[in-house]
Amino acid sequence: MLRIHFTGDDLARTRLAPSADPLWETVFCLHRLYGRRGRTFFADWLTQVTPRLSAEPIGGLRSLVPPSPYFPDFLTPGTGEETLDESLDTMLSTPGNRVRTEVSKLPGRTSWARDLARADAPAMSELAQALRSLHRIAIAPYWSQVRNQIAADHARRLRAFHAGGVEELLRSLRPSMRWLPPVLHVNYPVDRDLRLGGRGLLLIPSWFCWGTPVSLADPDLPPVLVYPVEHRGTWVLPPGEGESGDPVSGLLGPTRAAVLRATRTARSTSQLARLLHIAPSSASQHASVLRAAGLITSSREENSVMHTITELGESLLG
Repeated sequence: MLRIHFTGDDLARTRLAPSADPLWETVFCLHRLYGRRGRTFFADWLTQVTPRLSAEPIGGLRSLVPPSPYFPDFLTPGTGEETLDESLDTMLSTPGNRVRTEVSKLPGRTSWARDLARADAPAMSELAQALRSLHRIAIAPYWSQVRNQIAADHARRLRAFHAGGVEELLRSLRPSMRWLPPVLHVNYPVDRDLRLGGRGLLLIPSWFCWGTPVSLADPDLPPVLVYPVEHRGTWVLPPGEGESGDPVSGLLGPTRAAVLRATRTARSTSQLARLLHIAPSSASQHASVLRAAGLITSSREENSVMHTITELGESLLG
């Protein structure tokens, strides 16, 4: 359990990041690639991404970000407001003694990690390039979907804030967190206390974070808590990103296949259009074709038409 202790000044200085942070997401995706948690939800993403990474020199990243509670804080300096390049520049400017201290806490260090512990400049540059390559393959093609999901979470948090201020915002973070004033109790793999001491707390929503929130290991750094947004339904692949060997995309076309996958969660026509970045008229047309083929059903709810996959549609995707 992580217990975050607030004062009145901390409540006044607590902030919600406007978006997911690209470098935090890149680091978290390593947990999804090599860890066990979330693999069912991210199965389609893993199928697409894993073969593309085979030719990229990112193997050393796995030793820096093991599927364990700890990875070095200097890898994730972002606050949800920087670009990837800006965050990488900040990472590269980390003092050598801090890099050495944080890397030394890793178990079973590789030669790359040992080079980083010596504050070796070429090793740091290699690290930045590996993170950039990983982001290009595993994050960038899906960023519009990530951004949409984060925007939905952000709107939910803002509604809570407008209803009851920062304390209501903190209450809205259930079930992984419980606000029992003046302490935020966070489900966490290790037992620790974080005393904000008037510095406030930065909350950063994340798509690739799974299950439990993550805080920086060093309590003297500006306090940050990255929390997973709600994951519903299944991972929907973006149009045009499906691999050429995908039989469903080959049969239906990539956009129509993406619409079918999206209806594993009941969605309106406008929701399909926003999620897949297509015109509402196009979403309606694709839904009509899928419905005529018996792959989805459609029903009217108030002013919207909701589309849901059928057993036949699930069989086709399977």
